[in-house]
Amino acid sequence: MQKRIPITDLASVNIETVNKEDLVDVSGFTFDTSVPQEQRAARIIQTVKNPYCFRVGDIGVKLEFSDNAPALQDVFTDLLKRKKSGL
Repeated sequence: MQKRIPITDLASVNIETVNKEDLVDVSGFTFDTSVPQEQRAARIIQTVKNPYCFRVGDIGVKLEFSDNAPALQDVFTDLLKRKKSGL
């Protein structure tokens, strides 16, 4: 049986000090939308190991969430609007 790592440990990885080569490269990762969401989430955890810290090609990525932050969709929509207006 594989030892489970507490979620707080996964979320607390420091992207500035972690060895980038130790992170899983998700650039070719695909989602199978024919399986239930819970199974897709389990596959992500199994494949990526740490859903908070991974890499895309040569770029390390660290996900952080805040309880009082705006929704990602709102932030992304605002970014696209600013980009379209030339800001």
